[in-house]
Amino acid sequence: MEIEKYIDWEPIFEEIKNLTFSEFGREHLNTLIENTPKDIEYDFLQEILDILVSFGLPHFSKLPDIKSILTKLSNGSILEADEIFNIRELLLLIEEIKKNFTSSRYKLSFYISELSNYSLLINEINRIFDENGNIKDNASPNLSKIRKDLKNLYLEIRKKIDSFASKNNSYLQDQIFTVRNGRYVFLIKSNARSKFQGIVHGSSSSGATLFFEPQEFIQLNDNIQILLDEEKIEINKILRNITSKIYEKYKNILKDIKIVGHFDSLYARAKYAKKHKGIVVKPEGKYLKLVNARHPLIDESKVVPITIDLPKDKKGLVITGPNTGGKTVTLKTIALFIYMAQKAFPILADTGTRLPDLKLFVDIGDAQNVVENLSTFSSHIIRIVNALENADEDSLVIIDELGSGTDPFEGSALALSIIEELTERNIKFIITTHLTNVKLFAMEREDILTASMEFDIDSLKPTYKVLLNTPGASHAFEISQKLGLNEKIIERAKKFLSKDHLKIENLIKDLNQKISELENKKENLEKLLNEYEKLKREYENKYNILKIKKIEELDEEIKTLYKEIRSAKKNLQLAIHSVKTKSENLIKKRLHTLEKTQNNFKKLEETLDELKTPVLSKKIKEGMYVRLRDGTAIGKVLEKRDNNKFLVDFNGLKVEIKSNKLIPTSPPDKVDNSTTNYIATSKILENNEIDLRGKTVEEALEIIDKFIDDLILSDFNIGYIIHGKGTGSLASNIWNFLRKDDRIKSYRFGRPSEGGIGVTVIEI
Repeated sequence: MEIEKYIDWEPIFEEIKNLTFSEFGREHLNTLIENTPKDIEYDFLQEILDILVSFGLPHFSKLPDIKSILTKLSNGSILEADEIFNIRELLLLIEEIKKNFTSSRYKLSFYISELSNYSLLINEINRIFDENGNIKDNASPNLSKIRKDLKNLYLEIRKKIDSFASKNNSYLQDQIFTVRNGRYVFLIKSNARSKFQGIVHGSSSSGATLFFEPQEFIQLNDNIQILLDEEKIEINKILRNITSKIYEKYKNILKDIKIVGHFDSLYARAKYAKKHKGIVVKPEGKYLKLVNARHPLIDESKVVPITIDLPKDKKGLVITGPNTGGKTVTLKTIALFIYMAQKAFPILADTGTRLPDLKLFVDIGDAQNVVENLSTFSSHIIRIVNALENADEDSLVIIDELGSGTDPFEGSALALSIIEELTERNIKFIITTHLTNVKLFAMEREDILTASMEFDIDSLKPTYKVLLNTPGASHAFEISQKLGLNEKIIERAKKFLSKDHLKIENLIKDLNQKISELENKKENLEKLLNEYEKLKREYENKYNILKIKKIEELDEEIKTLYKEIRSAKKNLQLAIHSVKTKSENLIKKRLHTLEKTQNNFKKLEETLDELKTPVLSKKIKEGMYVRLRDGTAIGKVLEKRDNNKFLVDFNGLKVEIKSNKLIPTSPPDKVDNSTTNYIATSKILENNEIDLRGKTVEEALEIIDKFIDDLILSDFNIGYIIHGKGTGSLASNIWNFLRKDDRIKSYRFGRPSEGGIGVTVIEI
């Protein structure tokens, strides 16, 4: 069954397709509808959405449709200049996409890296064409000469035109000359023909003007035509040559077009999600939970978010309430979002939303079949029959106004029978109804949830909010009265209803009102809580900013003192090694300056450490248990030492550590000493090697720093850093880092048996 027409999918799909920049992107979107996306599709979409929201991505220009060009290329035809320029647009786009996905942290980057390199081909096209797609004069030496000769000829013929016109002005019409059939001709009066030698190329419609080529212009025009023909031949030669180079990349281009189309479709979906504050949800299992879901076709300023929770252990959900209360929109939103998520499209909801991976069977809206002369009721039944015949335990059946369109008593009985059939076959369902018997049936079943559309009794208007775990009243009398129906008629109508029915309806109304009040209170409390959380985050951020600002100020002082120390050391070295400086007092004076500067630096460094040290670290005392700030090792404080350091026993290994590296903690659980604490044994590291291939320099250096710490606290004194050969950039930066690290005793490239120059071996 084609459910798209029942869930308002087409206008949404059109909006997303309009966000693409290529025909290939639109084609890929169509394939998503026709096929089940792979799991990686959701990862790609989430990644590109994260990048778009956090860092932004460039605007990619609309790509011309080059399908016909590719067909022409495959047939071995020579491409025209504008066609080659359109191919250039594709190649530039590929290079732009690659440039924006260089980080190895994304799965999408590895996929994008499969795109071919076209830099040489782009350079060749750029060498031949200018920015407007015209072939440059210097595209070839021969073309350069031809165009230079043409330019000279045009200058010569222009001079001759001016000379001829000045001598024979009285015989010429107002428009002195024109170009006819590629030749320069003069517009002379017909009665002056006998005055000149040359060729007549035609006359005006009145016969008063002749298009005349004077004798002295014939050779010049011939020369121009010869050069133009040569230019055409040379251009054809250039186009043939560049076409052959493009053809060499034909298979790569076909491959890359698929990747570009895929990327385009991802980018369009991500832009749609960003624009409408959407999220990516991968359907899994049978649990349905919508958090603040907004139907995309309802104005964002007017749409009322829908929250639905249908757990795995519940077989169905019955939504009740008055007509025009929003039941149909709720069903369409549920069905639409499940459908979109199953096709890897973002949905407009909040985090926490979960969607089931179930086959959808939908009967929403009034779809009378005029051609087949089917009534509303008949159309509903046909779709319900289709669902019952094809649905199974891995299906979700959604039915709007079950039992409507016929006699209410028979409709109720039929609705109850269909619900029982669905529950017996463990087919999950969501239905809407305003039939009282169906409401009561759902209320009595523990495996069926009830919900209602909230109705404002005071204004007698629906609020379009979904109230879970409560049935809804129909409010038929109230709505009728609001719309102007005589009160006398309404009172008379009530007499036709049984007392039990009225009692049930009144109970449901009271229950609705109480639930609505509780929901409003809950919303207000949630808003208040969110405001408190926001204030808390703001104050924490302000505190951190002030703290960081103070640290940065001190850091600047440290940098200044570092410069002073370097300068003092340099002066001292000059004093010691200079032949001219033999004054012992001068050396002592400079040494004193250096020591003073170093002392100032130590004091400032201690102040900085104290500022960076959390309040908890100041409470560290002898006998208490602590753990490393950047680790999980737990030890006992033995004694406090100078310079704000503590001697800590890590299960037999005693280490002196600064207080700002420690955090008070609870004693470790009493377990076998052989497995208690990895600090005491080499278990801090399972092996003494790390693999940094694929990491950025920044990521690699951070990992190495931690790796050296772990080596120090383990039984290993040799470490192996695998960085690969590549361009050598990563290895070079690693060696620069190791060169400045006092913890490193020595470092070298690995021997052939250790991995050669793709590995650095360190000794601590």
